[in-house]
Amino acid sequence: MDIDDGSSMPEFIETLQRQKENLRRAQAKRGQKPEFMAPRALIVAKLRLQSMAQRQKPSNGQCYFNTSFLPAAYPPSTGSLDELKKMIIKDLHMELHHEGAFLVVKSITPPTRLTGILTAVEDENQDAVTLQLYNQEKETERPVDDIIGEGTVVMLKNPYLKTTSDGSYGLRVDHLSDIVRLERHDERVPSKWRISLYDDSKNALFWKNLGNQFFGNAQYRAAIERYTEALKHGPTEDEERVIKLNRSMAFLKTQQFEAALSDIESAPDGPNLVEKALDRKAQALYGLGKYRECSHVLKEMSQNFAGNTSLHQRLARTIERVKEQERGLYDFARMQREASSQRPPHLDFATYIGPVEIGLSGSKGRGLFTTRAVKAGDLLLCEKAFAHAFVDTEGIHSQDLTVLIDAERDRITVGGQAELIRLVAQKLYHNPSMAAAVTGLHHGSYQPVDVTEVDGIPIVDTFLISRIISLNCFGCPLTSLDSKTRGGNQGGIDEKIHHSCGLWPVASYINHSCDRNVTRAFIGDFMIVRATRDLDSGTELKWWYYEPGQDDKKGAHNHWGFQCDCAICTDDQATSPQMLAERKRLQGALKAQGNSVRAGKIESMLAKMKLTYRKPASEVPRLDMYNLQVRLAIRYLDANQPTRAVERGLEALGSLGFVIEGATMPKCGTSNGTILIKQWGVDCDIFKCWRVLSNAYSMLGALDLASQAENFGRISYKACIGEDASFNR
Repeated sequence: MDIDDGSSMPEFIETLQRQKENLRRAQAKRGQKPEFMAPRALIVAKLRLQSMAQRQKPSNGQCYFNTSFLPAAYPPSTGSLDELKKMIIKDLHMELHHEGAFLVVKSITPPTRLTGILTAVEDENQDAVTLQLYNQEKETERPVDDIIGEGTVVMLKNPYLKTTSDGSYGLRVDHLSDIVRLERHDERVPSKWRISLYDDSKNALFWKNLGNQFFGNAQYRAAIERYTEALKHGPTEDEERVIKLNRSMAFLKTQQFEAALSDIESAPDGPNLVEKALDRKAQALYGLGKYRECSHVLKEMSQNFAGNTSLHQRLARTIERVKEQERGLYDFARMQREASSQRPPHLDFATYIGPVEIGLSGSKGRGLFTTRAVKAGDLLLCEKAFAHAFVDTEGIHSQDLTVLIDAERDRITVGGQAELIRLVAQKLYHNPSMAAAVTGLHHGSYQPVDVTEVDGIPIVDTFLISRIISLNCFGCPLTSLDSKTRGGNQGGIDEKIHHSCGLWPVASYINHSCDRNVTRAFIGDFMIVRATRDLDSGTELKWWYYEPGQDDKKGAHNHWGFQCDCAICTDDQATSPQMLAERKRLQGALKAQGNSVRAGKIESMLAKMKLTYRKPASEVPRLDMYNLQVRLAIRYLDANQPTRAVERGLEALGSLGFVIEGATMPKCGTSNGTILIKQWGVDCDIFKCWRVLSNAYSMLGALDLASQAENFGRISYKACIGEDASFNR
């Protein structure tokens, strides 16, 4: 939703067709043995040259596109290592996922980061091939040499040999759980690669100290591996306590909050290190969003460790999160400030789930419903993204965009979608208890595996995540305040194509309708959902997946697998093609003429547009007319014709389905007029229209009406921007 869909862009269609042809040719070789495997020396030389070339960064200031190709979907391995059969490179067949098998290889070149990680590997027979790893940590999270540096030994489950873009062959791993890093002392490592330094004579203290060295060098995952090894070497109770607390800190550094909490809670009790254990428990609970529990731990610490001067500030911060999470009380002004200054704009606030619940929505599957009556402008959700891929549009020429090509589904997206897949996969892999919130989302006809863990390792299906993101992710601006109040957009319906994107699981349950009753707004990685009209208890929330009236409505329907049956779409289907074409012609003519056309000409053309509608706007909103009528109202206001500005402003609201009493001209000039909204319409950022009305009423001396119009504008502003702290900015 609101993403940059390049599926119909000429500059990308050729690439898509070429990739589909490559896939077709590759599949024709499925099951065959490779005709020719390049010599080890040639593969190594080629990879080293490519690594050198990659270091040469473009310096001409242009925007470059990275291109990432999704292969045909395949499931992750669900077999235990004890059940898998060993293979060597010569046993591999092309375009096959060798189910029930594993391959042990060693990296023989420095790795290179492209859209994935590329290196050359060999088996124990010194047969070599390239290896591509996808969805691994970014360099800022974990150095590539720590993932698969030269000399690293890994086990590949269900190894997959594919044809590469240059016609050669290479191994590819998309699922995080399909690659297992082996320590050089591991018995599964071929004897010729094993290093005697790692033998069983080393005790727990040796491994703990080695872990501390890696931790001190910020190599946290390497530290985790050494602490884990220490626990296998019979530590004393005191040593186990220290090792687990040390490992918990390394887990915290890598945002593995569940693992950190498990270490803290399973560490042996003892009088020593109590403060350290509680401190890390509080950090883990905070990272998991368990703010109430975190506050209890911090209160316990403040009572027993008064000398810790940072506790007061941490407790105050956590109590703020509790207020946000449980009551929806936010400092939105601070949220806006932080989103404007932080890059990426990942904010430290809590998620609030308001008076809503998931329920059944007939043929649409599941939806989100109110649990009590709410008023227009009320906060229903303020949800932090499960994962958020930020693309800095202000620095677009200094960083690359990724074009994600899914040839299997004829889909191309431009922006952060490939990064979002990686982020979600990593988060689920490191915090598996969070999986249900994501894997339960709509994923079309894709059939995921029914295994969630093997050998203590979470099974994360990259292609399930890809499908979920394709159907549920939202494109998003840095803030809606910036995107909707920027100069030049005098109408109401906002242009919504964004390269940044995120996954908000609860909001994803809201279904589409052109006649929406809620809107979404963004502040950094938070989505704010508010009602745009008064809603009874049990009302299903609905919003736009795409803007009504867009040309490719059929393509949108096909993507999500539904047919919109709202009053607007139903009426369009019942209207003759000739009438729809005339409406579109008039709308296009008015837009093309801009401000150069006379007001009288606009009035005449709007009158003709009205004749293309079959039913009154109170029954079927006329969204196509709204922007044009608001522009006309603004023109009259600028021309010092407030009476006409009021008339056209009210007509604009009427086109959206609003039925309003007490706002027409006879009330102007009095002090006791009351604007009554008898029926709420579709909110298309109508705070701009209410602002026109308020100014026009003020010019006419109807100050009561001006104040009421301003208040209605504030309600709309709050719904569309997410907050009203900036309303008078």
